[in-house]
Amino acid sequence: MSAEPKKDSLHELELIISQILRGGVLFAGIFLLIGWLWMWFRDGDNLQTFTSYEPRPLIENIHWALVMNDRALLVSLFGLVALVCLPLIRVLMTGVLFIKQKDKGLAIMAFAVFIALVGSFLLGIDI
Repeated sequence: MSAEPKKDSLHELELIISQILRGGVLFAGIFLLIGWLWMWFRDGDNLQTFTSYEPRPLIENIHWALVMNDRALLVSLFGLVALVCLPLIRVLMTGVLFIKQKDKGLAIMAFAVFIALVGSFLLGIDI
């Protein structure tokens, strides 16, 4: 009898995780769309400027957008960062779910994956 409330609470936690992910994708998509449309209405066809690719660090792009007061780019970058953070949130919440299920082995693996993801993101950012 006591297994039923535990199963229901875990099911509710899984539903919360899926709702957060769905909301996060919608949130990030709205910010990306607003930023891109804003840039398109302001500048016209932005694709003409992409004749050559010059990679720049994210921090440099943010700094340039702040200096130039380019709010459209800042909105787009915010949406992009939110979208990239969703897998981190998913892995972290899965680890919490495994802790609630009292499955220590899977919880440790989920948190190890979380640490690896955060480390790879930090190593991949060219500051």
